[in-house]
Amino acid sequence: MKTAGARGMRSAAASARPRTIAQEAYELLRRDIIEGRLLPRTPVSEIDLSERLGASRTPVREAVIKLAIEGLIEVYPQRGTFVAPIKLAEVFNSQFVREALECAAIEKAVPKIDAAQIAALETNLGLQRMHQAAGAPDAFFEADESMHALLMAAAGHAAAWPVVQGAKGQLDRVRHLTIRRERKLSAALAEHVAIIDAVARRDTAGALAAMRAHLRGLFDSLDALREENSRYFAEDEDELPWRLPRTRSAAVPAAD
Repeated sequence: MKTAGARGMRSAAASARPRTIAQEAYELLRRDIIEGRLLPRTPVSEIDLSERLGASRTPVREAVIKLAIEGLIEVYPQRGTFVAPIKLAEVFNSQFVREALECAAIEKAVPKIDAAQIAALETNLGLQRMHQAAGAPDAFFEADESMHALLMAAAGHAAAWPVVQGAKGQLDRVRHLTIRRERKLSAALAEHVAIIDAVARRDTAGALAAMRAHLRGLFDSLDALREENSRYFAEDEDELPWRLPRTRSAAVPAAD
């Protein structure tokens, strides 16, 4: 029985190993696409990625399929596999999911947040200020993500943060382009400060308004961003309902 159990454990570990490699391939390729290291319409070679990871093509193919489902990769039979351009319709849908979940979370977080969680948020703001001053947009982006994850956890829904992350891949591609503009990086920091200040004051309405204004702020400069980075975007999306209504001051609750 003991031997059979050991064999079963080894068998389970062996069967889990390709899954782990597939996840590694998925995360690596997804990060390269979202952070702009792989440009839209760049061919994706399963062979090259397999060699990079020292893995077989099976888990790499699994990662490619998953990314294709997310709309980050396009697969054309007999032609090849390519990084997808950014599609504004998908950016808009990502924004819809993110705003719905994060605004709901901050409403729950403010009344119940404790001193340790507020201190963690303030420490995070210190990191953001450091990265902004150093002109380090990628590091700033990571701190930005951590701040939003902390707020989700404060609401009691830490497990929902991966859902938000999985839904906003196309949106994050735009965010990475945006924060490379110094003016936008400074604006994002100011918006984060407004959110955390309202949270620390236990001002639910103010925190909600600040969060909504922050999440919609990306769309204020999307026309200019799209024009400056036209190679990143799909070319056939002229008439789309991606424009969001502007919010009022973060000190005033947005009308529902």
